[in-house]
Parts: sequence; C-alpha cells; structure tokens
Amino acid sequence: MRRVVVLGAIAAALTACGAGAVGRAPIVFGITGGNMIPYRVSIQPNGSVRIRGSGRAARRQIPPARVQQLRTEIRRAHLAGLMCVGVLPDVAGRYIRLGRRTVTVHGDCEMSFESVWKDLVRAVGLRAR
Repeated sequence: MRRVVVLGAIAAALTACGAGAVGRAPIVFGITGGNMIPYRVSIQPNGSVRIRGSGRAARRQIPPARVQQLRTEIRRAHLAGLMCVGVLPDVAGRYIRLGRRTVTVHGDCEMSFESVWKDLVRAVGLRAR
C-alpha cells in the first residue's frame, strides 16, 4: 500500500512539472511590415530556437536557464509599443511577444525595448540575410 502511495505522489509531481513546462509560451520576436523581408524567431521553453523568414541564427538551442533569464528580463522591462518620432511609416517594426502580450516598436527610441531586443538577438546569434 505504501508503495502505491509513493508511486502516486511521484507521478503527480512529474505531471505537475511537465504541465508547467508545456504550458509556458515561447518567446517570439522579429520584424514585420515596412520594406524589409520579415522574420520570426521563436525560443521554446526547452531552449530550442526556430526561425521563419529572412533571419538566420547561429544557435538552434540555448540553455533553458538562459530562456528563463530572458523571460524574466522581458517581464521586468515593462515594454511599451511605440512609433518613434521621425520614423517613416514604411520602416519595419520590431516586435517581442511573451504569452499573449506583443509589443511593437518602430524605430530605436525605446531604451528598454532596445536592451531586451539586443539580448534576444545575442542569445540566438541572429544575423540578417
């Protein structure tokens, strides 16, 4: 009987851990609109990196601990979307999405966004084609 209780507790713990990891949304960032070819980079909670469009990354996998650091940085940055003064409307926007929240910035006037953006690009080793 004790063995059944212990096995049940272990199974419940493993299920809870798995549900938390699966339920977390990826970090997604990229460029859209304007006169540039768009790209989209997705960093999964397990560290796998997926790219669509014109971007290419040097890394297809980053450590899950680094993903967690990036997620924390995004949340703490309190990012806000912005159309920077003097930026033409045909300039592509850059966006960062975590969960259901997407923030788009046109230009480079939002320092919090710039800092997070640079860390994301650096983490995956992104290069434009």
